[in-house]
Amino acid sequence: MEGIEGKIKNLFVKLFDVRPDEVTKEANLNDDLGMDSTEMVELTVALEKEFKVKIKDGEITNEHSVGDVLRIVENKLNPVDLS
Repeated sequence: MEGIEGKIKNLFVKLFDVRPDEVTKEANLNDDLGMDSTEMVELTVALEKEFKVKIKDGEITNEHSVGDVLRIVENKLNPVDLS
């Protein structure tokens, strides 16, 4: 079974025409993967559909890394109860 990280990597490869080896946790969405604001929206929509989560506008920006995206999705799937 493919994990969250693998699914996210596949989304980047499929949607943004990047090589799998370019999609590392350290890769910056803008600087390393060349994503623009339109692609950020596309990524957000794809993540919401793939993982059935709600991501707020601006929660993922081009300043983030692939690792940040992974962390955001993981937090949405497994929210921490601070009560």
